[in-house]
Amino acid sequence: MRRLKKAIIILFLALGGTSFAVLPIQNLFVPVLASSGEGKELRGRLQQIFTARFKGLISGSYEGLEAYYDTTATSGLFALNHEIGRIKYVHEWLKQRQVILTGGKLDLAVVDTGEENGRQWASVSQHIILSYRHQGEREDTVNQMGVRTIHWVELVKRNEQWLIIKDWYWDPFEADDLEPEVAPGTARCNVAIPTAPSGKYNRQAAVQYAERYSGVRLGTGDGRYNRAYRDFTGLGGDCANFASQVLTDEKAGGIPRDWAWNYYNGEGSQAWAQAEALVHYLINSGLAVRIMRGDFDEVTKASPAYPQGAVNALHEGDIIAYEEGGAISHVSVVVGRDSAGYILVNSHTADRARVPWDMGWDKQTIYWLLQIVY
Repeated sequence: MRRLKKAIIILFLALGGTSFAVLPIQNLFVPVLASSGEGKELRGRLQQIFTARFKGLISGSYEGLEAYYDTTATSGLFALNHEIGRIKYVHEWLKQRQVILTGGKLDLAVVDTGEENGRQWASVSQHIILSYRHQGEREDTVNQMGVRTIHWVELVKRNEQWLIIKDWYWDPFEADDLEPEVAPGTARCNVAIPTAPSGKYNRQAAVQYAERYSGVRLGTGDGRYNRAYRDFTGLGGDCANFASQVLTDEKAGGIPRDWAWNYYNGEGSQAWAQAEALVHYLINSGLAVRIMRGDFDEVTKASPAYPQGAVNALHEGDIIAYEEGGAISHVSVVVGRDSAGYILVNSHTADRARVPWDMGWDKQTIYWLLQIVY
């Protein structure tokens, strides 16, 4: 459950949208959103705004974004600065990890619009797929990661233009401020990884489940959660609920549940639905072992026990937890590695698919590396 820096409005989202092909950075374009009837002007403006922000995220430039925000309002200035901060964070992470962004894809759905208290509001579902390669790799190497953000946007009209005055959403590229602090270094793995521990845990099925229900339209994911389970996003976050599903569902990992770790009739136990409680349950029950807890440098540096760094001892289906300010705030599921052996994770709240395991986190983050041993 990623820390919440903005208020969250829970929306029922239709999953229709407008998709765009993967684009090289130098050939981005502004697509046209088809719409009719009331709200056409607003929907067109939203398409323009989100496309401009997408282009900024790809290029690393935030010049001109202020034209889309009401910066005379504190909330509008905050929304602009947050967008600038996330662009800076992404490109600082790319620099520190020696990663080259090669293109992107935007899939946007303006789900609903309306008017309240003299302002227009809109609910928007956005999927972003980023293509990348690591420095030193062939130029035709393509890795892809995806994120979904769900926005509740409020807009006001100034000089005949709609401007954002509020934008609430869970952000997978969360930035604390306009000067992001990304730990230097990388976590590539240059050797073959030993076979995962043998046991009853179905790692392959767990990963397939995590890919299908990540919430992101990437690979087998269709942008939906498993509707057999309640979405806990509005109750503090859905990351632990998702990880618990991946570990236990009969079509996923298949680990048996018990009275302390259970989901029934739309309700989850504390260990099921709360990140820190889940981590401690897995360790205390003997279902997982914590192979290391530490900052980025500590979990990536070579040691006699872990010549490629402790993080590279993880396997598909294992768990990474994220501690901030002394509390575990988020959990993700390891789903594989990219072309350079960098570990990739899926999670909910915010929705990530095949995202490098430390992307979205900073120097202060403490990582818990859990290996499932059931």
